[in-house]
Amino acid sequence: MTENRKELILTRLKEQKSVRILDLSKQLKVSRETIRKDLMEMEEEGLIKKTYGGAVLDEANTETDYERRRAENKTQKESIAARAYQFIEPGDTIYLDYGTSTFALAKKLVDFEELTVVTNSIPIVNLLIHSPKIQLIILGGNVRKNEDSLFGTFGLNNAKEIFVDLGFFGCAGIDVKSGVTNYHMGEIEISKVMIHHSKTAILLADNTKFGKSALYKTSSLEDLDIVITTDIKELEIEEEFSKYDFEIVKTKGDERADE
Repeated sequence: MTENRKELILTRLKEQKSVRILDLSKQLKVSRETIRKDLMEMEEEGLIKKTYGGAVLDEANTETDYERRRAENKTQKESIAARAYQFIEPGDTIYLDYGTSTFALAKKLVDFEELTVVTNSIPIVNLLIHSPKIQLIILGGNVRKNEDSLFGTFGLNNAKEIFVDLGFFGCAGIDVKSGVTNYHMGEIEISKVMIHHSKTAILLADNTKFGKSALYKTSSLEDLDIVITTDIKELEIEEEFSKYDFEIVKTKGDERADE
């Protein structure tokens, strides 16, 4: 119930830019104290800014349009994708999560031979559907139009029956307290399953994602095997993450993969 309320609050904030505790209390039929607690937690997660009697949207940490995000940090994403490409071998079965970092990787796979790709990202499906040597498996489900992805019970049930060699995942944030987080509850449910169904779980996250949190937890840091990123600017943040068992692979922006 708490997560459902938070999602509704975030939806209203995106529509109205600001909300009042009293109005939310009436609309969601819970006490004002419950709403205050929700807002406090959302502020701690970096999603909103509390104001007197309400809250406003923290524009710096909300999901942007998919096409716009695909152009953001493009060089970093291509560098990360080139490094991720080097982990894939002919005959592998891989999972590509929804998002723009995994799309950058998919672009490098168009002419790959002997590869099975499992995904729920419509842009990735459109990109790879005519690749003759790639077997494409689409999990299916309901269409989320602003992300061009599929989610829901149908896709989730299919994910529970599929196991892959490598899973590549994006994120909105990675933090030592909140773990790996993203924005949409339906999509992260499929990501949760596929992280545990990947022999090797690989997170693709440029340095701007470190120390940030979004609304929904995708996984704990302990679930990751490898994180591919660009140079982490803050030494303290890198030291915090170095305590975990996963390998941090940093690109320098000059990696190249055979395409």
